[in-house]
Parts: sequence; C-alpha cells; structure tokens
Amino acid sequence: MALRKITALAGMVAASMMTCSWPASAAPVEGAWAIHDLILEIYQCQNFMCGRVAWVKDPHRRKQDCGRTIVWGLSASGPETWSHGSIYDTTDGNTYRLNATLNPDGTLHARIFRGIPLLGKTEILRRVEARSQPGWCSA
Repeated sequence: MALRKITALAGMVAASMMTCSWPASAAPVEGAWAIHDLILEIYQCQNFMCGRVAWVKDPHRRKQDCGRTIVWGLSASGPETWSHGSIYDTTDGNTYRLNATLNPDGTLHARIFRGIPLLGKTEILRRVEARSQPGWCSA
C-alpha cells in the first residue's frame, strides 16, 4: 500500500515538472543597463541574450567600443536567471564566463568568472533610460 502511494506521488511530481517547467524565455531584461563607465544595450539574439556597448563615459573610447557586442550566449535557465554566457572586457581584452540574475529590486546581478563561478565577482547593473547620456552610440 505504501509503495503504491509513493509511486502515485512520484508520478504526480513528474507530471507537474513536465507541465510547469521553466518558460522558454526568462523575465524581460532587454534595454539599457549601466555598469561602471558604460551602458550596455541588452537584446535578444536568436535564442540567447546579448549586449552591445551603447554609451561609454570616456569620449576617447567611444569610437573603439561603441556598438561592440561584448555579451553573448546567455540562455534562460529560470524565470529570472540566465547562464552559460560570455562577456568581453574592453579594458583588459579578456573574455570571461557570465551568469546573470534579475533581482526583485530591479537590478541585474552579473556573475563574471573564469572556471567556476565561486571564484568570480558579481557586478551590479542598474536599468537606465535609453539615450539618457550625451554621446550615445549611434544605431
């Protein structure tokens, strides 16, 4: 009798997992996000999230960095999480792994790392109004 109940419960859990799986896309993060001295435009690229430089504080870096895609390959791994992405650091020329989480306070936490996430660092991005800074990169 107990085995029958366990089997029935396991079947219900499996069925609910199939019908209540993560959505194909996570919460909307498209738009402009500020991090340090630049603003990223986050956008959908195929089935992933990508990001290109939309504004740089230093006018001397604008010509080189404007429009450059520096985030790619982020795939939805939950309702407000993305993983398996990459980010190119324009200041040191290195590419790092990237996971991201949209927090309830509206900030986007980017976990940037090499190897394992535990040894990386978290950068906090805040949403900003598009074209809100002078010297915005042209489309």
